[in-house]
Amino acid sequence: MAKAAVEARNVTKAFGDGPERVLALDNVSVEIRENEFFTLLGPSGCGKTTLLRLIAGFDHPTNGSILLNGEDISHLPPFKRPVNTVFQSYALFPHMSVADNIGFGLEMQGKPKSEVASTVDDMLRLVRMEELKNRKTSQISGGQQQRVALARALAPHPNVLLLDEPLSALDLKLRKEMQIELKRLQNETGITFVFVTHDQEEALTMSDRIAVMAHGRVLQLDTPTGLYERPGSRDVASFIGTMNFFDGKVSKVEGTKVSVEAQGLGQIQGERGERAFAEGDRIQVAIRPE
Repeated sequence: MAKAAVEARNVTKAFGDGPERVLALDNVSVEIRENEFFTLLGPSGCGKTTLLRLIAGFDHPTNGSILLNGEDISHLPPFKRPVNTVFQSYALFPHMSVADNIGFGLEMQGKPKSEVASTVDDMLRLVRMEELKNRKTSQISGGQQQRVALARALAPHPNVLLLDEPLSALDLKLRKEMQIELKRLQNETGITFVFVTHDQEEALTMSDRIAVMAHGRVLQLDTPTGLYERPGSRDVASFIGTMNFFDGKVSKVEGTKVSVEAQGLGQIQGERGERAFAEGDRIQVAIRPE
């Protein structure tokens, strides 16, 4: 199994005090592996962006710790972490060229001009924008701006790239194109990507693993197939894809097979997974439309 690139250990994050106190994260533990496309998925206010900000260093945990490659970085400032972030608004410099935007961070680090130029050329090839290197970013499309933002974040070769809903400003066709592009970039660079979204299709399309979050907690962490086929709760089942729910009563249990008398469906049979059932138990049956 791959090593952990990022770990959140029993992380709690609260904002405010007294009656105004808001618990954004409630004892969250997550392990993100090296070279993994990992997604934090959930509705607005579930805590996913808060966790991303803790990894980036823009906020610090109230309790618990954030580890990068096994080192506790909970209270390191952002500029001391080998982590870069691509924001929802790309924050490009409109008066600068594509190439200058990509090289800006490297120049701020004091890298030699020859190294900056070589890295910029590499990044332009990676995001397939060599012909637009001298164009100002105010003169290119939204999808192209997003590629520039990605190239700028990847140029310093961070250990981890954090992506905070970077596709939300794009139209549907561009979003779908960029989903493929992001997965290609992650495969080619081998960098750990941590992606935040509320869009289940984005998550299922690109991710190696997904943490479904709600109310400041991780409800389930699994592969896209695992979440879709074996949701661990009604909340996860209703959030991932489309699901029909029926009241039922367990009529027979044989090993891993469970027979259920479901209202409106008659007798149906399924796998119990890790759950323990007894005859007569009242349960809910979740069935995908397909």
